[in-house]
Amino acid sequence: MSFRSRLAWFFVAALVAVQVLTAVLVYGVTRHQLIGEGQRQLDVAARAFARQLDDLSDRVAASVQVLSLDFALRSAIAQRDRDTVLSALANHGRRVGATQMLLVGLDGRVEADTAGRFAQGARFPYADLAERALQHPAAAVVAWRGQANWMVVVPVFAPDLVGFIAAAIPVDDRLLARLQAQSALPREVELATLEDGRWKAIAHGIGGGTLTRELATRGARLPTQPQLVDVDGRESVVQAVPLSRSQRSAPVVAVLGYSVDDALRPYRSVGTAWAGLLAFGLLVGLACAWLVARSVSRPVEQLAASARRIEAGDYGPVEADVRGDELGALAAAFGNMAQAIRVREAHILHQAGHDPTTGLPNRGAAEAAIQRALATAPDAPAALLMVGLERAPEIVKTLGHGVGDRLMRDVGLRLRAPAGAGLVARATDSQFAVFLPQAVRQDAVATAMRIVEALSDPYREADFSLDLTPAVGIALAPQHGREAGTLLRRAEVALIAALGNDEPVAVYDAATDPHRPERLSLMGDLQHAIGHDALALHYQPKLHLASGRIDGAEGLVRWEHPQLGALPPDAFIGLAEETGNIRRLTRWVLASGIAQAARWHAAGQPIRVSLNVSARDLEDAELPRRVSGLLAAHGLPAERIALEITESALMRDPDAALPVLRRLAEQGIELSIDDFGVGQSSFAYLRRLPVRELKIDRAFIAPLAQSREDRTIVRSIVELAHHLDYRVTAEGVEDRAGLDYLASIGCDHVQGFLVASPMAVPVFDAFFAEGAWPHGATA
Repeated sequence: MSFRSRLAWFFVAALVAVQVLTAVLVYGVTRHQLIGEGQRQLDVAARAFARQLDDLSDRVAASVQVLSLDFALRSAIAQRDRDTVLSALANHGRRVGATQMLLVGLDGRVEADTAGRFAQGARFPYADLAERALQHPAAAVVAWRGQANWMVVVPVFAPDLVGFIAAAIPVDDRLLARLQAQSALPREVELATLEDGRWKAIAHGIGGGTLTRELATRGARLPTQPQLVDVDGRESVVQAVPLSRSQRSAPVVAVLGYSVDDALRPYRSVGTAWAGLLAFGLLVGLACAWLVARSVSRPVEQLAASARRIEAGDYGPVEADVRGDELGALAAAFGNMAQAIRVREAHILHQAGHDPTTGLPNRGAAEAAIQRALATAPDAPAALLMVGLERAPEIVKTLGHGVGDRLMRDVGLRLRAPAGAGLVARATDSQFAVFLPQAVRQDAVATAMRIVEALSDPYREADFSLDLTPAVGIALAPQHGREAGTLLRRAEVALIAALGNDEPVAVYDAATDPHRPERLSLMGDLQHAIGHDALALHYQPKLHLASGRIDGAEGLVRWEHPQLGALPPDAFIGLAEETGNIRRLTRWVLASGIAQAARWHAAGQPIRVSLNVSARDLEDAELPRRVSGLLAAHGLPAERIALEITESALMRDPDAALPVLRRLAEQGIELSIDDFGVGQSSFAYLRRLPVRELKIDRAFIAPLAQSREDRTIVRSIVELAHHLDYRVTAEGVEDRAGLDYLASIGCDHVQGFLVASPMAVPVFDAFFAEGAWPHGATA
């Protein structure tokens, strides 16, 4: 909807709101007054109805009392002349309008009934009325088989009390109509009685009505005070007036109703006239509002059209009527704003796609341009060169960002000549990308060498000269990828390889890419293998040199991949550490290794199982609790396992590792430092750690037979470790000469292929069963 239409409809809606609000207020006040008037009328009518029934009761009681004084009737009663009594009662009943006359004996039994409803000798059901009649004539409305009767009871004396006469006058539709005609009762009058827990109408006035039925159908109580209710979709004020009754009769009430809808009917003509006036006012208001809205909305619509053109990128002059008011000033400001936006957008677009330091395209713009070129010729050869400066971060840290920015500008200028027509862009803080379309491998390598040569001259300023140490990584399309992002990543991998190998140029090699997608797939497979217990622990025996027996084993993970076959630990352990899955792997190793150690312990085999934990595991404060839980679950003594921690893992965060190691040691678990000698730890630092064993790295053990220096180092480690009460295990023993030397210097245990390679549990059990090591041990 346009602004003009909304403005016009706003004025119309305001007019309608005022008119409707006025109508609602008038209707509400009128309705409230009529309801109050209805409540007052019902209250007056209820009192009038009660007085009418009292007057009727007095007249009937006086007439029946005259009958009780009749000598002939009293004589017939005394003589038990039932026929005479019935005749007298019937004659008098016709005179007073009674449909039933009864003679009740002193014993409360009916002796005569003109209507034949009670058998002679039947008990009179309203004995409480007879008791009240001894004081004065008693009257009450009683319900009998769906009908209401005004029951009047008077005593008969001859001269002593000989019985009671009861007259039943029907309270029916005719009586209610007569009472309505005699007084200001409302049109809707009903008599209702309680049957089976629900109110039921038993008589209606001249207005008919369904007051009782509607209220009973909804389970509502009959209101004893005037109350507004909905009856047959009509609002009515209703009041129930309890009538005098016998204790033995169901309660009877008079239900009076005042129709609010009928009271409002005379006001409907006023409402019709009001609606007509409102419609006329709306038409006039709509016409006026439309004219006003048109004069206001036209300049706004012109500005909106100009805004849409600006949104589409058209920053031409703003078209608007020349006005001297606020809208004219707005149009002028709008035009100035459009011009300013055009200038700023051009600047922002340039900045978004270019490096502010060198003025070259940035990585995002370069990637988009390369992607367009690849999409245009998907099978054509192309090369992406990533140029890196190894010393750039050091230069920035040492000399500051100002020097670094000037250096990058100089490098950007030097790259233009060797790149030729290729795209030159700044990829990162210290890297540049050069895209060469239609370039094969030889072209790319030749260009890379020219770039290295162009950057070989030092960068000079007034008081210093800097060697740049450039390197170039190359990714080729389509061999190494068909997407710009893929080529950028792989050119960076090649650059890292060039820097790592101290080579000026390197071409991407998928075999050496640590970030290739199959590594991620391998990690997913490893998670699945851990979750489905698809890994295995092989155990490499540890030979105790003094006894020549196998008394320990190191558990080493083995993985038989469904597609790749047997994978060495180096293929997935490092990846697990990089991706944070090493803790899951360690939990599996601990559970599997402790379970196997428990089986060997139960079989009486004195084998201590050594299990490896990583640096990340030492950061887990829950590791000691988890290990103790596994030991308790399998009933394994803590001294039957040992945990091996690499020296580099300890040095990663020694302060965090120390509390975890101490808690493990307090549980009786032996701790061992693996690969000792290749890290940076010292014996002074080791004294702080609760370790009991050092495992000398295989780098010192393998060349023992040929290297005197290594023999000296190993001897020194063994002697110093023994002085500090550490046991020593030598890893990687592969020849007898090395074994003999280790035995001669007092090394405690050896481990390596000379003794045995890692074995599955059944093979290890058979190996262990042979007793002393088959080749013997030198003491």
